[in-house]
Amino acid sequence: MNIYENIELLPPDLQGWNGKADIFGKLIQQINPVTIIEVGTWKGQSAITMAKVVPRGTKIYCVDTWLGALEFMGQTGERDLMLKNGYPQVYYQFLSNVIHNNCRDIIIPVPQTSSIAARWFKKQGIKAELIYIDGSHDEQDVYDDLCNYYDICTKVMFGDDWRHFADVEMAVTRFCKERNITFDVVDDNFWIIKKQ
Repeated sequence: MNIYENIELLPPDLQGWNGKADIFGKLIQQINPVTIIEVGTWKGQSAITMAKVVPRGTKIYCVDTWLGALEFMGQTGERDLMLKNGYPQVYYQFLSNVIHNNCRDIIIPVPQTSSIAARWFKKQGIKAELIYIDGSHDEQDVYDDLCNYYDICTKVMFGDDWRHFADVEMAVTRFCKERNITFDVVDDNFWIIKKQ
């Protein structure tokens, strides 16, 4: 079954945060990935940005519950979960955005928690040259995502919100210190871990 079939298409809405930054294209150009995993995708802005510059045949797995992080609960405006009967509908906005941008053959939604999705990737033997971590911004959640996806990553794992969420800084710093690995901060916002 095609996951993009028979949906009620919503108007385009690619509102997001940092999803159009130059770093996506730069890393893709450097790495030339066949597989990308994005953990936390919201309406798909960063995934679609990457999809427009990836080499032919590249697949982007977008992992999200589309239920929103803690900071989204009870919010409206840019963090509106599009509730219908009390249940978020942001997933359908994501699918619509992918369709509007002709990225159906590249972007594969994985509507699941990040931890279960990581176990599924491992079980399927799926590894990615590039992994973008941008789900929850709570320290333990970010740390857990780093732990769960580090072994799946073959080249570069990165994320954003370095200066916007102290918990992100603490999680990345703790993870790298425990493993005695280094990371870089780019544009005062993106952190990058390059695997040797």
